[in-house]
Amino acid sequence: MNAGPQEFMEGRGLTQPQVGGNSLRIRMLTSLCRLLLLLSLFACGASAREFDLRRDTFAFSNDTALSYGIDEAGELQISRRAKPAAFSHRCFVLARGVMQFHQFARFEPRQPRLSREEYRKLVRRLCRIPVWSRGPAERIVFPGYRDLHEFSIAYEGLLKENLGAWVPSYLRVGNWRMVMGHPRAGQGAAARRLAAAVKRGELQAVYLARFPKMNHVVVIYDLEQRASGDVRFWVYDPNYPNARSWLDYKAGSRSFEFERRWYFPGGRVNVMRVFISPFH
Repeated sequence: MNAGPQEFMEGRGLTQPQVGGNSLRIRMLTSLCRLLLLLSLFACGASAREFDLRRDTFAFSNDTALSYGIDEAGELQISRRAKPAAFSHRCFVLARGVMQFHQFARFEPRQPRLSREEYRKLVRRLCRIPVWSRGPAERIVFPGYRDLHEFSIAYEGLLKENLGAWVPSYLRVGNWRMVMGHPRAGQGAAARRLAAAVKRGELQAVYLARFPKMNHVVVIYDLEQRASGDVRFWVYDPNYPNARSWLDYKAGSRSFEFERRWYFPGGRVNVMRVFISPFH
């Protein structure tokens, strides 16, 4: 019986070249390189959108309609202002605005700047996007500025006029929760949900209440977890531009404590998540 080509070559100590196998390995290696490149580009893009307290917040602050102060005994004192505040009742508005800019807008400093009217239209368009939605397919571009902080210095008046009125925020459906009971189990569940969202890189707006003297909104952007189970949440406070504030969750008592502010003596508050649906 005559030997076939494969047997003939093996008999002479030769091996038939595996052309198909080499080609497959090359294609797999090329695909792997492309995948790694895409992942690296995605990582760069994601890190560029990480929240920065100074860069991604407004340069101006909200104010209170009444005058607040803490006396020597640490008690909150509230009185009428001698002169009405020029920009007040807007903690909800500023918190929502910060989240909308972070989620749905991007700044392009190398592009030519627009007119005031064109910027006004962009701000109004942005503020109509619900925070809880996925938003547009493409981010709204604000050309000529590096970030929200810089833009808000240049157009403070425009932003104050167009971010939104304060009245709707006081008529929100979810505000009724402020006067309801806040079971410790519910506060513990809120802390877990907040921590999980922040770890995913999401901003979380929370309504802080201590009825009847305390109702305020802040935005959580970072956290520190401790071995005891306690969590320190770092927040943007619309009443304190460019200064980070803390909100602590105490696992033992399943309660939240907010730091001392000029409008709050510090201590326990009830926390409610907001801007997570049309009803919250």
